[in-house]
Amino acid sequence: MRAIVRVLDSISEHTGKIVLWAAVALVVVLCYEVTMRYVFNSPTNWVMETSMMLGGTIAAMGWGYTHRHQGHVRVDVFYMHLSPRGKAIVDVACSIIFLFPLLAILIYASASWAHFSWEMGEKMVGSSWKPPAGPIRSIVPLGFCLFTLQCVSQFIRDLYLLVRNKTL
Repeated sequence: MRAIVRVLDSISEHTGKIVLWAAVALVVVLCYEVTMRYVFNSPTNWVMETSMMLGGTIAAMGWGYTHRHQGHVRVDVFYMHLSPRGKAIVDVACSIIFLFPLLAILIYASASWAHFSWEMGEKMVGSSWKPPAGPIRSIVPLGFCLFTLQCVSQFIRDLYLLVRNKTL
């Protein structure tokens, strides 16, 4: 069990470190646009779509990393008052009832959307650049898959706590 959790956690950690560079690229691209627009009075057409693609990549690929570090927003009016075992019970139950079915639906829907985009040769039409939409559409199901792996890791931890009454 520990080995599985370690591997799943390391996938999220490595993904987070790789996505960090997309954030750096986003800053560079936006600084370039600001410089071109306000210093040289020559705005670009491609920066808006590039920044949207980079931002979407950062968000989608960062879901698992964020979950790994407990960074998602949680409404915990009652949850914060539970013991670690009580929290594990709630997390396991909610994962089985809500999280995993929702992730299955989201992966299926986003993969279908990406497949359709590749099949149709869809282009993004926000600017005259018109880049292909398939690559960014494919990032979303990949991000959901990575998020699912991290959710499985957390699920194993919670289940281990319930069964063995100690943390993994």
